Amino acid sequence: MRGPRLSDERGIALAVAIFALVVIGLLVAGTFYAGRLEQQSGENAFYANQAGEAAQAALTQTVQGTSATALLAITPGNSSAGPSLSLAQHSGATTTIKALTTSVWLVTAVGSKTNASGTQLAARSLAQLVRLNQAEILVGAGLTAIGKVTVGGNSTVSGLDATPPYWTANGISCPALGNVPGVKYNGQLSASGSADLYGNPAKQQDNSLTAANMLGGATFNQLKSLATLTLTSGNISGLAPATSGNPATCNKTVQNNWGEPTDKASPCWTYFPIVYHYGNLSISGTGAGQGILLVEGDLQVQGRIDFYGPVIATGGVNIRGTGSDDVKFYGGVMAQDVTLDDTKITGNAMINYSSCAIKRAVQGSATPMALGERSWVQVY
Repeated sequence: MRGPRLSDERGIALAVAIFALVVIGLLVAGTFYAGRLEQQSGENAFYANQAGEAAQAALTQTVQGTSATALLAITPGNSSAGPSLSLAQHSGATTTIKALTTSVWLVTAVGSKTNASGTQLAARSLAQLVRLNQAEILVGAGLTAIGKVTVGGNSTVSGLDATPPYWTANGISCPALGNVPGVKYNGQLSASGSADLYGNPAKQQDNSLTAANMLGGATFNQLKSLATLTLTSGNISGLAPATSGNPATCNKTVQNNWGEPTDKASPCWTYFPIVYHYGNLSISGTGAGQGILLVEGDLQVQGRIDFYGPVIATGGVNIRGTGSDDVKFYGGVMAQDVTLDDTKITGNAMINYSSCAIKRAVQGSATPMALGERSWVQVY
């Protein structure tokens, strides 16, 4: 048999080489493609994390920075836009607050990450249920006291429920009026001079009244743990609202800024501090404040000071009006030993029970807090 001629043979080296190059090219392309997918997945995860962190920051800012007054202004079933947050690297968040009931709110924060041209790269949404942590105080009289109670001079103590005149003129929402005793006491009550007692009844002795049950829903220690303004001095000369910045905001760091109860246009109109002082406290001069006043000691007030809300002292209370004006307390005063007497100084002093002042002070001083440890969920 004759063998094939050399000219009849076909070469395969070129075909094998080309096939090998194609396979290698596919492997390289696949490697690059897989790397590209990994890079994109990493970038997307990074962008999503930035959006999620922005949402978390906005959620925390809204829960901690929104006042109780702002929450209570939202009627159940309705929503209100909350504060927005702008962060570095084109990330930020917007928030929405929805009132589910009169005491529970849903705060939703939507975080986003965009590129330099504004195209959205990722978005995350978080939500949290919020309620108000507020003081539990039951005020049952214009003046509640244990020990010796002296009402003299031209002083007035009234349990006839009254809304402060400025609030009435400005249509402030208040609960239905309900009269209480003018003075509720366990001890001795002495009235002299031109002092007036009003209420239902004007005075009521209660031998079961003690420091432990005087406040109703809470103890003094529980209330002071909620304090938002702790006084560093035992002498306060005058009360006045303080603002800072442009536009002006209420400066809550000023010691004698206890809100503004008589000017609805003031930034401090919705500021209701829980003021606490350890030791004896003396307040003099002029001005007005609102909120809850807690004194772990004796309280002395003189001058032309007005206060709207509950006043609680573990010691005695001495209130004296001066001049042609007087000291006015709308809400209620509670103490272990009270002397309400202006016979040595010309003027008047007045304590008037006000359910409206109590309600506004308790609600306005409340702080939003999350409902439970797992009260937030990732919506998407």
